[in-house]
Amino acid sequence: MTRLETGLKEVKPYLNESWALGWPMILMMFLHFAIGLTDVFVAGYLGTDVVAAVGYVGQLYWTLMILCNGITVGTVSLVSQAYGARAFNGVGSIAAHSLMLNLAVSGILAAFAGLRPDILVRITGMPQGIQEIAQDFIRIFALALVPTYVSIVTSGVLRASDRIRVALLNGSIATAVNVVGCFALAFGWGPIPAMGFKGIAWASAIATSLGMALNLSHVLRGPGRICFQAVTQPLPRCFRNLIKLGAPSALQQTAWNAGTLVVYFLVGRLQDGEITALAAMTVGVRIEAIIFLPIFALNMAAAVLTGNRLGRGDIQGARSGAKATALLCFLIITAPAAALFVCAPQVSALLTNDPAVLDEMTRYLRINMLGMPLMAIGVTLSGALQGAGDTMATMRIIFIGMWLVRIPTILVVIYAAGLGATAVWWSMTFSIAVLCALLANRFRGSEWIAASIDKETKTMLWEACISRGPDPSAGVTYCEPNNTYQLP
Repeated sequence: MTRLETGLKEVKPYLNESWALGWPMILMMFLHFAIGLTDVFVAGYLGTDVVAAVGYVGQLYWTLMILCNGITVGTVSLVSQAYGARAFNGVGSIAAHSLMLNLAVSGILAAFAGLRPDILVRITGMPQGIQEIAQDFIRIFALALVPTYVSIVTSGVLRASDRIRVALLNGSIATAVNVVGCFALAFGWGPIPAMGFKGIAWASAIATSLGMALNLSHVLRGPGRICFQAVTQPLPRCFRNLIKLGAPSALQQTAWNAGTLVVYFLVGRLQDGEITALAAMTVGVRIEAIIFLPIFALNMAAAVLTGNRLGRGDIQGARSGAKATALLCFLIITAPAAALFVCAPQVSALLTNDPAVLDEMTRYLRINMLGMPLMAIGVTLSGALQGAGDTMATMRIIFIGMWLVRIPTILVVIYAAGLGATAVWWSMTFSIAVLCALLANRFRGSEWIAASIDKETKTMLWEACISRGPDPSAGVTYCEPNNTYQLP
């Protein structure tokens, strides 16, 4: 047997495991994409002002999701490690603490958004012509904010505890309800009266609430069910660890989103052809989003698989599995990236008939597609680092890539070199290469492996979510019904 054959034989089990978790995640990402596409499609029939309002409110809504996504990253890291250790009581306790944290955060945000949507409209600088529509959207979306938070975090618990197909089924049902409901409520079907643009928001609220209920029906039962003793007797250190892992992730998303806005601002300050460049970038980003879906899906898969293996104490398996998932992502992304590189003019022609925008969009897509395989590797490895609890280092690297590499490079090419949009696109690809190199270098080291260990207690962070002693008032061990793991 050749060395290559031996290597393939060794990596095949890891690839199979990565694919088994990865394909449902990829499908879930496309389901979410379908919801956004349907909202825009239906809004297009209701007027340009509705389309603009949907776009603005959509960006605002996902900004409000940053805290939820951060908490979910911490939850997935802790749950995946507890599940890897076969500590089902730990899974239930972490889920309970995470839900309480999410309910507190989303409740505050929902109350503010529902009572004072006018403040949010003013802060985001929405045009006067869409402010009334936007406020109606926000009031309805505020009702769905808590269900959305709960749905996201419970989906994270399910995929981190080997119930990804349950999460996929629940997500598919919720997506179908959302898509059908969007048409039915907006335009009116049979006895259902036409609600216009409000129907888009109500469809999302109803579908999200259904998704939440379906997810809760599974996390409330089974070996890793939510531990209700954790609700009545919460552990402060468990909350602390969730925040410790989740806060850097939330800051990371904030830094990246804010940096992207700065890039848009700088492109708008080009001395020549700034409108053409902005148009090319705006449409190009939306085309790229389709290719990003598998990348971010495998990022989440890498987080779960790495956490599971570290929970079992299989450090070498965590390394090899993360490499295999990165390889899988690279293989999946290379083909569509190459196809888009070749067919960039034809794809651009489908979305614009302006010759200048078409040429600029073609350059944007081709230059950015060169960095897409690198992004596939880097983003997947960042998922592995997050699954290990190394969220602080990941945040620092993302911050460096955006604020110390991408933006300064763009400033240099625009103001010092006096170059145009093409140089900006190359700057973006250059920053991706640097970012991925930094993530790969972090992964090559060993510090990330110890990120999930509490320096004070010398135990895994997830273990702080399990009480070490009996509850004197109840006379039972904390979360005893689910306890299958003996703490040292």
